[in-house]
Amino acid sequence: MKRNLVLILLTFFVNLVVVNELKAQSYQEVDGVVAVVGSSMIKYSDLETTYLQSKSSAESGSMTRCDVLETMLLNKLMLHQAEVDSVNVTEEDIENELSQRLRYMIQVYGSQERLEKQMNKTMPQIREYFHDVIKENLMIQQSQSKITGDMSITPKEVSDFFQKIPKDSLPNIEEQYTLTQIVILPRISQEDKEQVKQRLNDIRERILKGSKFSTLASLYSDDEASAKKGGELGFFSRGDMVSEFEAIAFSLQPGEISPVFETKYGYHIIQMIERRGDRVNCRHILLMPKVSATQLYNAKVKLDSIKKLIDEGKISFEDAIVRYSEDDSKINGGLIINRNNASAVFSLDAINATISNVDNVDFASMNEGDYTSAVEFRSELSNAYRLIKVKKKVAEHKVNLADDFDRIQSLALNQKKTDIIHSWAKQMINKTYIRIDDKYKSCDFTLEWNKN
Repeated sequence: MKRNLVLILLTFFVNLVVVNELKAQSYQEVDGVVAVVGSSMIKYSDLETTYLQSKSSAESGSMTRCDVLETMLLNKLMLHQAEVDSVNVTEEDIENELSQRLRYMIQVYGSQERLEKQMNKTMPQIREYFHDVIKENLMIQQSQSKITGDMSITPKEVSDFFQKIPKDSLPNIEEQYTLTQIVILPRISQEDKEQVKQRLNDIRERILKGSKFSTLASLYSDDEASAKKGGELGFFSRGDMVSEFEAIAFSLQPGEISPVFETKYGYHIIQMIERRGDRVNCRHILLMPKVSATQLYNAKVKLDSIKKLIDEGKISFEDAIVRYSEDDSKINGGLIINRNNASAVFSLDAINATISNVDNVDFASMNEGDYTSAVEFRSELSNAYRLIKVKKKVAEHKVNLADDFDRIQSLALNQKKTDIIHSWAKQMINKTYIRIDDKYKSCDFTLEWNKN
């Protein structure tokens, strides 16, 4: 059976392309054009980035560069058709989709600051970086929807699809874990907060007396990403920042400096640089109250008392998440997300690689429903403590309909859509200008991309 050609470009942004984009920056081959479809080109760097992303997906981890290139060619062909059909994608559509994707990525990484640090860009710069990608994806989605229509698949079709897969090619699924958590954050005293506010007020007074905002931001701001740029954030719109920050930023006039104000990240002052319509560019200085050893210890004591209630059957782990957890994951029932693939499912190796400070936890010996003692970790704002529960544990097994129906159903539906898209593509290839670099003309493509 030919490998299912999933439309990678429609999903790579969701699946945390950030890590792989950074890896691709070290790709040493001189960038150039590997293929042209209509008026769109595929660069070597684009191919490498998408190939690296595919390696993090269980369904497409064995895809070769030739496989990935063919998927990208299909996407570009649909993009070309969208342009021919004058598909209209509005800025509002792009901004809504972009905001949704970024919120998801922030949730996966744990905070906006961690995402910015991973990409070495401020949030407005990240938005600008992905703007055109999202626009293309939306155009491709519209073309794909027009080709495949409102397609569904029956359980019989899923079963038939599975039966056609040679039994000796069915992969083994390694032991998998779904984990939930209860997080307790250390309490910062009002005295500590007041000291930070006073420090920031002193910095503000220095600026008002003539010191450069950018210099002091570089020296003192706890926002490492913007501190390197003199505190400058770049242009951003409403919805890019937390509400308290935006309320102050959009109330300022160019050159004006805000009073000290608080967000969940700490205390800020802002200097307005420039306003362009509904977008502003600002500098800011962030000071974060530091957590003491005593405050961290008290967080552990509180979590130990919650664990005792659960041990004694006075409250369930799930109810304790709702009642006590102080992390945003409580909205999703405390689910811990694997930041490498945006999934809530972990292999044993992935647990150790992506969840901090669990080296001494023997998850392999834990059963479904078991939970750890208090484990220290780095939360969004500081070190904190959490309990981790094995919500679900699936033993290693060969793929089968009983345990993996959803996975097989998704593959079967993708294959059904791919078959229709292939039929459409065979006709379009003959009508579209396509050029592929000689280096990839020897690829064993499913479709005859080299035909013209």
